[in-house]
Amino acid sequence: LSIAPGESVAIVGENGAGKSTLVRLLAGMYQPERGSVEIGGVDLCQAAADSRFQRLSAVFQHYQRYRLSLLDNVRIAEPDSGASPADERARATSALEQAGFFQRLGFTGEISLDSMLSREFGGVDLSGGEWQRVAIARGLYRPHDTIILDEPTAAIDPLEEDRVYRTFLDSARGKTAIIVTHRLGMARDADRILVMDRGRLVQDGSHAELMAVDGLYARMFTAQAAWYVREDEGG
Repeated sequence: LSIAPGESVAIVGENGAGKSTLVRLLAGMYQPERGSVEIGGVDLCQAAADSRFQRLSAVFQHYQRYRLSLLDNVRIAEPDSGASPADERARATSALEQAGFFQRLGFTGEISLDSMLSREFGGVDLSGGEWQRVAIARGLYRPHDTIILDEPTAAIDPLEEDRVYRTFLDSARGKTAIIVTHRLGMARDADRILVMDRGRLVQDGSHAELMAVDGLYARMFTAQAAWYVREDEGG
């Protein structure tokens, strides 16, 4: 498997297919038992620990909820940026907007970058979907050439999830973006779709290419689409 710089790739497959394991290998969090993972011709196993994760950002299914302000929950991705406080606030606001945080907030006007996200410390609490948007904003805030989203939107409704993914892909243009998703409709906007089954890559192509053949992707997509098709009564 080769992924080109600046390419957007969606990884799909059934539960247990190996999607999350693959992205953790690509990110250098796991070491392969055989074979190698190389970035720019450098084997990640040989890379120095302090440089392995440089210019890489990732948002995973399980993320931290820090009892800190909204600003610090985002800027913790790069706490020593050297930027001015005003620039940090502007970057955090931009990342939160890209993640769709402010648009979907139920208590609009009652929260700011300085709001404490913890009721234990006199602050406010967020819903699961709002925390997920904060986690996505954290990933967007960190300087990166490659960014990974590993199904971080499970608590977001499908329509809003689609908007978040589209905005994410727009903001990631010119960078390498790797998205793991169980909703195949989200994968169509990626440059390539990788289909995994039982730990192996079984298909690789665009949405149109994969739908043109009778393979796992076409069967999964058709099965998911059936849930959104409502027939007339008796039809």
